[in-house]
Amino acid sequence: MSGADRTRRADAMSTDAVTDELRRLVVEGIYPPGHRLVQEELADRFGVSRIPLREAMRTLISEGLLRSAGRGTFVTALDLDEIDEIYTLRRLVEPSFAEHVTDRASRRDIGRFEEMVADMDRVHETGADAWSRTNLAFHLDMYRMSRLPLRYEVISQMYHRLEPYSRFYVHGTSAYERVQHEHAAMVQAVKDGNAEELARQIVAHIDGGQQGLHAAWENSNGALQQYWAGSNR
Repeated sequence: MSGADRTRRADAMSTDAVTDELRRLVVEGIYPPGHRLVQEELADRFGVSRIPLREAMRTLISEGLLRSAGRGTFVTALDLDEIDEIYTLRRLVEPSFAEHVTDRASRRDIGRFEEMVADMDRVHETGADAWSRTNLAFHLDMYRMSRLPLRYEVISQMYHRLEPYSRFYVHGTSAYERVQHEHAAMVQAVKDGNAEELARQIVAHIDGGQQGLHAAWENSNGALQQYWAGSNR
């Protein structure tokens, strides 16, 4: 096998890993909204050639996390109208998972969700990043359990696009008590097998998130940029 063939084979094997890692860096705000991605820097960071990197970037562009403009690629930045549209889509889609989740949740699933909520209760010990990773997993794992892959794909992309902004408002305004109360109520509804209550709690959670983000956005006075600058580590 030639050196070029070995490189292509290694690149093909690493493309998924590069995509997952680049997605994480964007979702967690390490590369914040509006940040210009430089292929040379990313290739050095990941230790790969540009082949898997370009594939990863194309995937994230298709997911809406990145955008191409001119000769550059940037992390997608949302305005408040676009954020509101995401919340509207979430309100339309997420309650429809409720019946499927309550029908399929096992005792082990419920125990796992209870553990996630307990972990998030310890935010002052585990830190903001760990809280946000668990929070994202909590919602997406619950909806994945519905076995509705097309619907899940749509809502997963919405969550990933919104995540840098959600992190800003939750951690910037210390909204943990409200959010955790809603998480616990969602788990209790699953435990009770009450799909109607789960749907109601999902909508309440979406409403609270939208209101909290609006308040944080309107009072930010540049704090959004400062927050992302601190996260760009």
